[in-house]
Amino acid sequence: MTIAPAIVIGLSILGALLLIVGITGLIRDGRRIATPVYLAMGSGLLALGIGLWFSNLGNPAPLTIVVLIAGVVLLLGNIIGYPALVIFLLYSGLTILRKESRSLGNALALLAGIGLFFLPATMRMLAPSDTVSTDTAYMLRYGAHLTVMLIVFYFGFTFTAFIAAWLLYQRRRIRTEPEAIIVLGSGLINGKVPPLLAARLKRGFAVQSQFGSRPTIITSGGQGADEPRPEGEAMRDYLIEHGAEPSRVVAETESRTTEENLRFSRKLLSEPNAPVVVATNNYHVFRAALLSRSLEMHAHVVGAPTAWYYFPSAFIREFVGVIRDRLRFTVLSIFVLIIVAISFTIVIVPTMVPVPAV
Repeated sequence: MTIAPAIVIGLSILGALLLIVGITGLIRDGRRIATPVYLAMGSGLLALGIGLWFSNLGNPAPLTIVVLIAGVVLLLGNIIGYPALVIFLLYSGLTILRKESRSLGNALALLAGIGLFFLPATMRMLAPSDTVSTDTAYMLRYGAHLTVMLIVFYFGFTFTAFIAAWLLYQRRRIRTEPEAIIVLGSGLINGKVPPLLAARLKRGFAVQSQFGSRPTIITSGGQGADEPRPEGEAMRDYLIEHGAEPSRVVAETESRTTEENLRFSRKLLSEPNAPVVVATNNYHVFRAALLSRSLEMHAHVVGAPTAWYYFPSAFIREFVGVIRDRLRFTVLSIFVLIIVAISFTIVIVPTMVPVPAV
């Protein structure tokens, strides 16, 4: 079968344009969730266009390879990837609850694993019968099933893009010597710096040493209701005890959130646009990067290692935070998906009803 040349050329051009946009965004900044989406869609459309072009010329091998690779990826994802993800989330979720405090935030990996475990059965339960009908019960069930499917796909797609963007951002290097290194607070335990926060401080100190101790370290964190002193002060004392030059460490002690960490620390810079490095834990890197971009800061975010069992729940918590930061967009997207599902059910489903034989 020959595909119209206009379609082939259109797919190839669109794929190339998306790929260029993705590569340009990756090189220039990288603090966008859309970047890996552009890269993946651009690569896929360009490969499909090239495959169709060769197929039209009588050589179906490239198109066969593209289709085969896509099929293998989907097959392995369903047969191996999905069950492995469920097992990993359940195991890490149980582990973190044994080793850390039993809070909702720490239970996210376990809850996600349970949710994914029951998701296929839930979707089968909601699915309408194979016999298409226009009666009210069937239409309601079809619409509900389609709505849930679209919303699940939306969050799955968004979470996958978030993971891809995080992975790509992790590979970026510091390109400009920073004026300051902002170390984000994460809470004290009995007035002392816990291991999680210590890892952030060590990462920030390592970056300062990388630039000959010239950048100032800003330890950012206010005083919580259960904390005997401001977190920024405790963080500063920790760094000085571990070899930092006191004159090169400044405490910011008013912030309560990550956004306030960045806003209030920026006030301590020589100018709002001064280059900075932000030090946090690896699971928190990309959300901090997104916030720094929304604040128009010239920032690069680096992450300290986190225990494997702690990472899944913490990473999911950061994704929830990103959804919350963009709540209007998320609500609008879900509203559009519901409208699409209702419209499809009302307009398209009746046309799928089998015509009785005469």
